[in-house]
Amino acid sequence: MNKLGSLKKFTAWLSGGYKKKDDIDPLRKTITSLKIFNKRLQRQVVKMEQKGKLAKKKAIQRRESGDIPGSRLHMKNHLQFQKWVHSIENFRVRLDGVQFKLEQAKAIGDFTGVAKDIAGVLGELQISVKAPEISNMLSQLDLGFGNMDAIFSEVNTQLELSEDSSATSVTDEEVDNALAEVDAQLSINTREALPSVPGGASFEGEINDLEAEIKKLKQQRD
Repeated sequence: MNKLGSLKKFTAWLSGGYKKKDDIDPLRKTITSLKIFNKRLQRQVVKMEQKGKLAKKKAIQRRESGDIPGSRLHMKNHLQFQKWVHSIENFRVRLDGVQFKLEQAKAIGDFTGVAKDIAGVLGELQISVKAPEISNMLSQLDLGFGNMDAIFSEVNTQLELSEDSSATSVTDEEVDNALAEVDAQLSINTREALPSVPGGASFEGEINDLEAEIKKLKQQRD
């Protein structure tokens, strides 16, 4: 399919313009497919949260063992999963809104805006979250219209979105700050774990006794 006019074709398809007699209602098919896709995104969020926690645990372990490069690698992975989770949750909320707009579009018979919204949300997700699992899900997404890549590309161009995923990328500064927090916590834990000086209490007592004895001698001399 050519990029030119692909959004218009998608809009016409949503409105039933290409629907054949025995075809499934394209609007209902789209709403159902988006609901399923959103649920799959939710499962990916749970998996990413688990992977993120494991990465942080490994970063701390590597830090404790003195493996600085290893700790940086795992901490960067931890932060990346955090950003992806936040981004996906944002897109899930927007997809819920799109589903509502689809119902409204059916009532008024105008699908132009909602077709662009669908392509815009999914296209931004494709750009922002570079996780292989999400890319695979998008490639498998079947709204009944066909391959959506051409539509994503057209809408991203209209919205002036680029392939720059810096919003969800992790900087060296962010890794440094996260590891500084780990170092601070490890330092506190180490201090709390240090054993007290043996006989510390009796040592203080001996000093007090000696000071009292000196004071007593001074009083007798006076």
